[in-house]
Amino acid sequence: MADEFARRWPENTTGLDAVHRYALLPSGKLLRPHLLARSALAVGGSLEAVLPAAVGFEVTHTGSLLHDDIIDQDAVRRGRPAVHVAFGPEMAIVAGNALIFTWFAALAECAAYGIPHRRIVGAMEIQAAAGQQICRGAALELSLVGDLEASLETYSEMARAKTAALFEAACQVGAILGGGEAPQIAALGVFGDHLGCAFQIRDDLLPYREDGAGGGKPADSDLRNRRPTLPVLLAHREATPAQRAVLRACMMPGPDEGEAFGRLAGVLRATGALDAAEQSARHHAEQARRALAEIPPSADRDALQALTTTVDIPLARSA
Repeated sequence: MADEFARRWPENTTGLDAVHRYALLPSGKLLRPHLLARSALAVGGSLEAVLPAAVGFEVTHTGSLLHDDIIDQDAVRRGRPAVHVAFGPEMAIVAGNALIFTWFAALAECAAYGIPHRRIVGAMEIQAAAGQQICRGAALELSLVGDLEASLETYSEMARAKTAALFEAACQVGAILGGGEAPQIAALGVFGDHLGCAFQIRDDLLPYREDGAGGGKPADSDLRNRRPTLPVLLAHREATPAQRAVLRACMMPGPDEGEAFGRLAGVLRATGALDAAEQSARHHAEQARRALAEIPPSADRDALQALTTTVDIPLARSA
């Protein structure tokens, strides 16, 4: 699948396409395209027919990251300068917008491979609704900045909209384009929703890995942006008054973010918040596995199920 991105955005491209190539290549894990393709194949569809739509999901995800990096003021993405650093914030905004529109253009290409227009329209409805949910999730996340009193229900609403909505949509669109029946489409949507929730929690936990790897964005991004992730909210619920004071201090802007991160991690470990968040991710992974019971046994269903095992993270247990 990575070859398809190189074909669409070749090395000699210029202008806006050059910005897109920088953002898209080398490609990441291609998780969302993988979800779409495997969902389509699991219900009897053709990879060739859904490949454009699968590419579209990675494209719109990347477009959202271009905007996220500007909002979060993250200068690094996947170990190199973020697009807004390399090309300027104005170009990053325009490039991100264009990638989101490309999402729908890529879906329309599937008609040339024999997918009925009614299925493409159904998929378009799913994509449009997911796009709106992602924006609502991002807005809710912004409203939670610095709010250690936020409920776990509010966090769950944010995670489902901001992250899980695109996972769910990828699975549903794949099933629709692949010719799946209504129960299969629904089951794969539930699978994607729970998998997306698990991955959002996994993202929250990445800064506390044993190896210190923070994923595609800087490990201190959430703390620097005063974003109460699930481990932080769980810690605040269980913390002593003294520990809550530490959490509040760490979530305030300060000159030594490295020291604040170390103090925050200490409270998260002491309150059991990391373990509790890890357990929540595993619960969502188990719910995702159960949803696949509606899908006939196949190598593609097995591949989807295998994704539920990737939410486990080797966490650092001591300072």
